Amino acid sequence: MDLHRIVSVIRQCGRLRAFRPGRSLHAHIIKIGVFNDVFFANNLLAMYVDLFLLKDARRLFDETLDRNVVTWTTMMSAYTNSGSPDTALKFYVQMLESKSETPNGFLYSAVLKASGLVGDLESGKLIHGRVFRAHMGFDTALMNTLLDMYVKCGRLSNAQKVFEDILCPNPTSWNTMISGYGKEGLIEEAVNLFYQMPEPDTVSWNSIIAGFVCIESLVSLEFVCLMHRKGLKLDGFTFSCALKTCGCFKLVVTAKQIHCYVNKLGFGSCCFTASALVDSYSNCNELDEAIKMFDEYGRCNACVLDCLPLWNSMLSGCVVNEQNSVAINLVSQIHSSGAHIDSYTFGSALKVCINLHNFRLGLQVQGLAVISGYELDYVVGSITVDLYANNRKIRDALRLFHRLPEKDIVAWSSLISWCTKMGQNTLVFSLFMDLVNLDLEVDQFIISSVLKACSSLVGLGSGKQVHSFCVKRGYESERIIVTSLIDMYAKCGEIEDGLALFYCSTVRDTVCYTGIIMGCGQNGRAMEAVGFFKQMIGLGLKPNEITFLGVLCACRHAGFVQEAWTIFKSMKTEYKMEPCIEHYHCVVELLSQAGSFKEVEELIAQMPFEPDQTIWNSLLGACGTHKKTQLVNFIAGHLLETLPEDPSILITLSNAYATLEMWDSSSKMREEIKKVGTKEAGRSWIQIRS
Repeated sequence: MDLHRIVSVIRQCGRLRAFRPGRSLHAHIIKIGVFNDVFFANNLLAMYVDLFLLKDARRLFDETLDRNVVTWTTMMSAYTNSGSPDTALKFYVQMLESKSETPNGFLYSAVLKASGLVGDLESGKLIHGRVFRAHMGFDTALMNTLLDMYVKCGRLSNAQKVFEDILCPNPTSWNTMISGYGKEGLIEEAVNLFYQMPEPDTVSWNSIIAGFVCIESLVSLEFVCLMHRKGLKLDGFTFSCALKTCGCFKLVVTAKQIHCYVNKLGFGSCCFTASALVDSYSNCNELDEAIKMFDEYGRCNACVLDCLPLWNSMLSGCVVNEQNSVAINLVSQIHSSGAHIDSYTFGSALKVCINLHNFRLGLQVQGLAVISGYELDYVVGSITVDLYANNRKIRDALRLFHRLPEKDIVAWSSLISWCTKMGQNTLVFSLFMDLVNLDLEVDQFIISSVLKACSSLVGLGSGKQVHSFCVKRGYESERIIVTSLIDMYAKCGEIEDGLALFYCSTVRDTVCYTGIIMGCGQNGRAMEAVGFFKQMIGLGLKPNEITFLGVLCACRHAGFVQEAWTIFKSMKTEYKMEPCIEHYHCVVELLSQAGSFKEVEELIAQMPFEPDQTIWNSLLGACGTHKKTQLVNFIAGHLLETLPEDPSILITLSNAYATLEMWDSSSKMREEIKKVGTKEAGRSWIQIRS
């Protein structure tokens, strides 16, 4: 048989995915004794790579004694393209150590691509040096791969230098730089480069549009319109970007217009575009339209295997719109179909379990993720951490968190937030320090949680460290941060620092005023709290329930009966707000201590709910002060009937009886306390400066 014809057939087997004929040819080559010929070996390697039989390719590579640069390049490209770029880099090191071959431009391109995917900047720089010493700067394709490596490693300054040194940059060179700047949010640099480009093509336009989508800017739609006017053909990627912007800004009408245009151009049958439409409608809270689109596509392409991204989009839409039962049904259908469930499917399924507070179902989904190899995937792992944290399984959440090789901000944020809620304040600050040391992006919500934890720690040092961090990162003017800092200083007893922050704040909204009112009330500055309340009313700001609670608490501590009564009544008359039980607590205690028992009786009668233990306790304390013996007996009968074995109730009653010199009743309560037992003594900490 003609050997060249054999090689031609080998290549054809790879292109046509003809596994059995390819195997037969491999056996025939061994039989006729040309197996050790490097030319045949390289073509067989390429065939196995095309057939996605990487293990067979590796076995053949290990058996091949005579290798050349093509052999090494084929293996490196195969591992890089199959999602194992780290293995490709190991092959490169092995080749260098063997000193058997001199790398060429194709090999350098393959290993640079692997370096970019792994994010191995050091290896990339070393290869850059070798390329420079080999005088390969004339190879534009190689320079483009070098550009792409620096862009993927986030080193745009290095990429820009390489770009400027390319003698004849082609469209790929320009597009790589434009896309790189866009992905990093440097949209101004991307636009400048775009307008310098001799002839921007569809990829160039899509790159600049994607850049504006990344920063959530409506300008992306302007560029889509401009691209259309210029006569360039809009493709699936363009439509996807435009629809993402529509979903972000709830532009339902625009999304429907794009939908019509998509159908007109024949993109409606494209899974990629259909997924974007479902996402857009879902994010616009038009779930019915999303389901309609999903069903239309499903009638033509019923199999989940054919379009898992579309199913993932529909699943995500149900989660976003809190249609959890529909979402569970979709997850069941995907699983039953036998499709290879990916990280997005698992992520959405776990979110549904969190929404439903169904921890048992969440564990089942996690088990399936473990079996499928996604347990430590950064998306699935982060949401699983959130699942455990939401169910107050902090130890399990921490155990999984520390096992994750990559942790996204969702995992950090969830863990910090839940540790704060559960009072694990030292752990919160420790996690925050780890986050900062890793130089990961910290958002204002994480800082707010950390500051809340700092306000409960022993000393002020940790809170001041977080404050310094906010100043360095430019967060000190953010409203949520200012309010959290004011709250932290107030709770740590440093109200002057809180006031200084408030006065320095340029934008003071209801939340900011509420923070300073609460702070002043907690630190015995009731007059200032009332003053700030009146000031915000004068500025036209509408107080919320927390604002009213803060100013009423301040009045309660200072005994401002008239001010509290006026403010309390204004909740209904002026702001159409129904007071909560906490508001009644403040007013009842204030009126009771002032001896206004008639007003208290009328207020309790008007309450839309039954008086609770706090209200009865407030009345008990006041009864002792004002010698209301009959009322004490009434309250005692009610409390002992509802909470007969609560030690705090018995102690309060005993103290009230003692104040009224009702010693027999007080002794009786003390006897009851001995029977039921007392609460464990509280503990407090202080920090001593050395």
